[in-house]
Amino acid sequence: MKSLHTILIFVVLLSGLSCWLQASRKSISINIPTIEQEATSIWRTINNITFLSEQGYRINLPKNDLIDSLITKSKNGTFGNEDFPSIYNLLESEVYKQSNYTSALAKVQDQTPLINDIIQQIESSKQSWNWPFKMFDTYEVVFTLYGSGGSYDPDTGTVTLFTTSRGEFMNYKSPANTIIHEIVHMGIEESIVQKYDLSHGLKERIVDTIVFLLFGEQLPEYRVQNMGDTEIDQHLKQKTDLKKLDSIIEDYLKDR
Repeated sequence: MKSLHTILIFVVLLSGLSCWLQASRKSISINIPTIEQEATSIWRTINNITFLSEQGYRINLPKNDLIDSLITKSKNGTFGNEDFPSIYNLLESEVYKQSNYTSALAKVQDQTPLINDIIQQIESSKQSWNWPFKMFDTYEVVFTLYGSGGSYDPDTGTVTLFTTSRGEFMNYKSPANTIIHEIVHMGIEESIVQKYDLSHGLKERIVDTIVFLLFGEQLPEYRVQNMGDTEIDQHLKQKTDLKKLDSIIEDYLKDR
């Protein structure tokens, strides 16, 4: 009886440990956007239209006279929150269809095991880094037909992923590339980007380098964009360099 009691306790402990491990595993959730989310994506894109154009991003917006007029307003500095309702009404009455996102949804679902595995690898790797990499228990991936490829919200853990109604993605055939890129953006936003007030180009190059060093084999399509100062590449050559990324960036900027 005593041995049976011990076995039962052991089984309960294992079960509890298994449940805890499952609950602690970080992962993604995938969502078709609401009309409000798409209207917000369009509003943000138009609001940042000058910056995006200057950076050379390809920009996708509805082909419509209203949108053209709002782009003009943005370039003239007169675009604002009061323009959001007109964007929402346009989507609701003429543009928005849930069926436009089903192809992209299926492709990301197929890659969910790979993406979740990479997220767990980040969680494991960051334990040895001497700087904080911010992570979320769940990353919400929301599609958009508009914008410049991908974006992130470091406060909520949301990745906004550009797609087309045919399920195509910007820059890569595989959506995992962009999703992991945006997750790394969120991870370094506070502790590296904001701390050192990095330029847009340098921020992108550091993110690309981190992804390439850690997951180049799992994401063979991934490439480092031609942005930022290439001299940083001499300081970030191998995975072990990431352990001291904070001090590497600090020393690098001192010499600028």
